[in-house]
Amino acid sequence: MSSIDAEARDLVSETHLMGTCAALCALGEKVAGKPEEEQACKVLTDALASYGIETTVHRFQSYISHPVSAALSLMTQDGPLSIQAVGVAFGLSTPAGGVTAPLVDVGDGDAAGYVGKDVKGKIALVGKLPSPHNALLAAQHGAIGMVSMSAGKQRHKMIITPVWGTPEFDQTASIPKLHVVSISGVDGARIREALAKGPVTATLEAEVETSWREVRLPVAEIKGSEPEFLLVGAHYCSWFDGSTDNVTGDACVLELARVIKQFEGKLRYGVKLAWWPGHSHGRYSGSTWFADTFFDDLHDHAIVYFNIDSPGVRGATVYVPRHQMAEVGDFNEAMTKEITGWSTMTSGKAQLAIGKRGDKYVSATRPSRAADQSFWGIGLSSMSVYSMLTPDHPDRDPNVGGSGGAWWWHSEHETIDKIDPAILAQDTRLYASILLRMATADVLPFRPSAIAQDYLDSLREYRETAGDRFDFSAAEAAVRDYRRAAETLEERLRGVNDDAITAEANRLFLRLTRTLNPVLYQDLPGHLHDPALGSRSLPSLKAALTLAGMDPASDRYRFTVAGLRRRLNHVVLQVKQANALIDAFLARPEVTRLAG
Repeated sequence: MSSIDAEARDLVSETHLMGTCAALCALGEKVAGKPEEEQACKVLTDALASYGIETTVHRFQSYISHPVSAALSLMTQDGPLSIQAVGVAFGLSTPAGGVTAPLVDVGDGDAAGYVGKDVKGKIALVGKLPSPHNALLAAQHGAIGMVSMSAGKQRHKMIITPVWGTPEFDQTASIPKLHVVSISGVDGARIREALAKGPVTATLEAEVETSWREVRLPVAEIKGSEPEFLLVGAHYCSWFDGSTDNVTGDACVLELARVIKQFEGKLRYGVKLAWWPGHSHGRYSGSTWFADTFFDDLHDHAIVYFNIDSPGVRGATVYVPRHQMAEVGDFNEAMTKEITGWSTMTSGKAQLAIGKRGDKYVSATRPSRAADQSFWGIGLSSMSVYSMLTPDHPDRDPNVGGSGGAWWWHSEHETIDKIDPAILAQDTRLYASILLRMATADVLPFRPSAIAQDYLDSLREYRETAGDRFDFSAAEAAVRDYRRAAETLEERLRGVNDDAITAEANRLFLRLTRTLNPVLYQDLPGHLHDPALGSRSLPSLKAALTLAGMDPASDRYRFTVAGLRRRLNHVVLQVKQANALIDAFLARPEVTRLAG
């Protein structure tokens, strides 16, 4: 049945794709809960209705922040200097006339930048884009404001809340209380030149609207013959016109819906396609609401989450696997090579292209705490592949993750001319093939044994760093047992096409990911959401990285060891439960016969 993906590729239309892009770009900045969102939603739902696709528009309240205006003026040794600025979501509004204070250069805004510097009651100048991390550091050091900069001529709108999705209970207390503006790197260099001559006083003005708003989340469904489904998502809010982040992604998902609909009667597994609000203005509040609201259905029936963000970027000539979990990584990369003929960037350069992770050994292509990855606690497998600029491309900005890594991301320069229609069509063809191969598979293209390597790679870093101060051997032994069982499972299922057996095998794959992925990717319990502050595998054990620097006789050391022991017990339990699931499946008579 998988041959239908070749037919699907022929149906992808540049005309349809660019028509949608033009309509959405024409709306300008699409802020969640504002009239432009309603208009964008109508563009999508009108098209879906014309395709005969069942669509639901969910409406709900979301905690949204939108910077309305920003300004920065300086008094330097050479006189006044006015700097163009844009605002930052979840920054604080200033009083009328702004706030005025001395400006202090803190380098890149990391911990080292504050050493020996007094920023209390002052404004920090940071040589990086605004982020939750550098905003939290500035606030913790007592700064009242922060001026952050890009790497070039552009000014990026950003968001500084570390809270994933709409805050719960008292989580708003963790949002940095800071006045923030974003400026260009060119202007940042001018400010640093002024600081080299002597003290500089800054007046920062910002108006930020942060409030509850009703947002819209359209979801299209194309049903299969079995209840399981693939989930495809793209955010449709944007900064400025948002041509390549994420108008192209929205057009791509709409075109996928049109194309896949034509094979509806041939699908074993359905496809749900969602357009997320609140990605840019609510820290992924749309996808988080969906995960919270449909937790049971996603847990029981969702096969994979496929995120689409920033396809079709001008000059994007290499594919980079992103946000792919181990169990689907081989399939994702093999499909990319087969369908496009392009190479995937799996070398060390991928680290430049896909963003930093905290792990020393775990693959850089694993999901990071971004990109509407709101489904880790459920255990839902994740995969994506992005066309991106190479690290040496003249439009490449190493600080940028969206828009294929292009400098214009999140800026006023992100206009429709930054789209390459041919690349957008090729990306859409690739995604259609990936989704249809999976939706028509006898045995889902999962390799659950691959998950073991991420566990072992993460445990290796913890073991090497902790040395003889903590024993990880029980966990490593349990993971190796699991890997042997999973490899036996994969071998037993090779070439099987019996519907009853493959249906149960595929459901087993889902149970395995629900058992192993939450603890591998998330620190908090599965029904909650970790903050947007970086990611590493087996995060509940990250305190092991601090043991070597502690006094073994100290309370802190002993408390840390006690906490690690409890968390390691949880890790081992999950691995053993996964192993037991495989053993039970392999012991079934109809499966045992496959061995002969």
